[in-house]
Amino acid sequence: MKKVLVVQHIDEEGIKLLEKEVKVVMASNINEETLIKESKDCDGILVRTAKLSGKVIKGAKKLKVIGRHGVGIDNIDVKTATEQGVLVVNVPTAMVDSVAEHVLAMMLALPKNLIKFNYEVRHGGFELRNKIFNTQIKGKIVGIIGLGHIGICLAGKLQGFEVNIIAYDPFVNLANFKKGEIELVNNLDEIYKNSDFITVHVPLNNDTRGMIGKKEFEKMKKSAYFINASRGPVVREDELYQALKNKEITGAGIDVYNEEPPASDNPLFKLDNIILTPHNAAHTKEAMIGMATQAAQGILDFLNGKTPKYMVNPEVLTKL
Repeated sequence: MKKVLVVQHIDEEGIKLLEKEVKVVMASNINEETLIKESKDCDGILVRTAKLSGKVIKGAKKLKVIGRHGVGIDNIDVKTATEQGVLVVNVPTAMVDSVAEHVLAMMLALPKNLIKFNYEVRHGGFELRNKIFNTQIKGKIVGIIGLGHIGICLAGKLQGFEVNIIAYDPFVNLANFKKGEIELVNNLDEIYKNSDFITVHVPLNNDTRGMIGKKEFEKMKKSAYFINASRGPVVREDELYQALKNKEITGAGIDVYNEEPPASDNPLFKLDNIILTPHNAAHTKEAMIGMATQAAQGILDFLNGKTPKYMVNPEVLTKL
């Protein structure tokens, strides 16, 4: 019977799906040494956020497929996996609505000062209602960086708010969108300079690491709000702090960090013009079930000789 190592806890529905066809082994912990030991005779590995290094992949001599519980694959050594003939599958659609809703919630909470007002009402600050005035988002410009599944989903949800959507993504074609839905711009500066809300939806790679920092924040409107629910290292966190502290932009919503969990003395914690969440935009019941079952199905499909729906390195198939 084939064996699959599940590195971190996933929804029980995913475990049940796997157990119908393979032996499931739960990893003792996520240390590299432990994973090398416990995956050495496994045909598949299902991983969430734990690091799956080249050493682990090379040490698993029977390994055929890695399933990523999510869309980002920056925690997996895909290069080594490809060299070893190991297919990597992921789940790019299961969490799309959940993440888009999370971003939309931040986009509403920030200009409405919901966090601040909630605190003040509880602490006798009711009169703040006459000192701080909110901003409506109708008629504002929303700039989306990255039109993958999440970016497109968010754009769809924003249609009902009567905002103007501009987006930058060099890999998409405007012909794929209805006229008037989204205006594609030719460079990122147009996003930075013109948007009232800027939201980032890009994978983490060598091209995107540190792509937004001091120079980019200086180009933004002072009234702008910045939201990142993609990957922390896409943004230069210390420079985001300075932009918020110096009021170069009005506010931010951050779900991801350069270091996770962030250190207790992270300077972002001292600011009152930022909403911080614990990298949980995709953590809805619905998304967790979807990611678990779809990652499991991708593994099972490949082990059963079928072509998985979503493949990160499909070139592996040519080597079989």
